[in-house]
Amino acid sequence: MKASHPILRLLKGKHCATEMATADEPDGEDTSEQASSLVLQTFNSNFRTLSQEDSLEETTDRNPLKIICVGDYTGGVRTKGVFIKDYLGIKPTFRSHSFTSIDFYLKKVKWGRPGHLKSSYSIVLQLCEISEMERFSAMTKVYFRHSQGALVFWGPHNPSSLHGAIQWRKKIKEEVSLPIPCVLITDNAADSCLKSVSWVGPGKIFENEVALDQFCKDHGFVDHFEIKSRDWESGEKSVFGQAVNCLLDEILQTEQKEEQTWI
Repeated sequence: MKASHPILRLLKGKHCATEMATADEPDGEDTSEQASSLVLQTFNSNFRTLSQEDSLEETTDRNPLKIICVGDYTGGVRTKGVFIKDYLGIKPTFRSHSFTSIDFYLKKVKWGRPGHLKSSYSIVLQLCEISEMERFSAMTKVYFRHSQGALVFWGPHNPSSLHGAIQWRKKIKEEVSLPIPCVLITDNAADSCLKSVSWVGPGKIFENEVALDQFCKDHGFVDHFEIKSRDWESGEKSVFGQAVNCLLDEILQTEQKEEQTWI
């Protein structure tokens, strides 16, 4: 028999929870709690199954490391998710625009830490793409939960998205319980329909590189990267991959300092 789709199983689980509540006639609050618990358990089960199918549940030295990808509409022809898929080595055949509030992507990487007894160890990255409109949603605190780093996008094709990047950075600072490193990414990718924009120089968005560096320092970005073209072949060596590696450096260096403090 063909296995049912995870979404169908989720809907079926919610329907079953409703039927059980009607039969037993418990209090409305209890019914809501039971249904929420069932939905969460079903989601966790489906999410784990996805990672098993991708062979990402093999032995690793730590829990998945969560990185959130946020930002307003950049004005480009791509979305944050396309650059994530490029990083994963997936080449889409068409332009992509996200219609969901949040998407999850998983990737296992090998990482070496200076001074560690092991030359390298495995890390499972959980990359969470959060849609532009969610900045105005009350759900961001839930989406940000357990995140350890953030990639914040903007694009010179839509200069107002730079202000949006500042607002996203503030929201992260307000709603994440502990400080996390944030990297600024400029979406300036070009294709047959759109050319890259010159945005650093006299009379432009930033007068010079010094002004850009000062902007990052003022708003709490540990570094900045500019994506000028699609790259689904370089993986961790791509511009997006370098931004992820920058976050890993910041996260793991902080953890190493904390470990040394307790020694």
